[in-house]
Amino acid sequence: MAELIFVVKAISMGFAVLKPYGDSEPYDLVVEANGRLLRIQVKSVFTTARWGYSVVAVRGHGRPVVQYSAQEVDFMAAYVVPHDAWYIVPHSAIVSCTQILLYPEGTKRSGGARFEKYREAWHLLRLGAARPTQP
Repeated sequence: MAELIFVVKAISMGFAVLKPYGDSEPYDLVVEANGRLLRIQVKSVFTTARWGYSVVAVRGHGRPVVQYSAQEVDFMAAYVVPHDAWYIVPHSAIVSCTQILLYPEGTKRSGGARFEKYREAWHLLRLGAARPTQP
């Protein structure tokens, strides 16, 4: 369902979205932005984990876990369902993570807002950027 919600949101923002046939690719969708094709892995989370939301940033359910490589995925789009919040996270930010913790309600924990700069960072898709631009 998160993939469909992503498609609706992305199209409403003017992106072209492609869906590969089958389930054999490490990415879920492809977004065309400014003539560039970006591979998107879509994840969603419904329940909290210690006041935040934990999103798995690896693939496969077996051991050992397999991280997404830069040759497979350009961005992870993580959807926090209860807050209707999207996090558009470049691969470079998750390269060493097995999970990412998201705090759409904020956190008092030091370093707990590491991924907040990616909340609703749809502009990164337009830039094809590896990191967010500074405001």
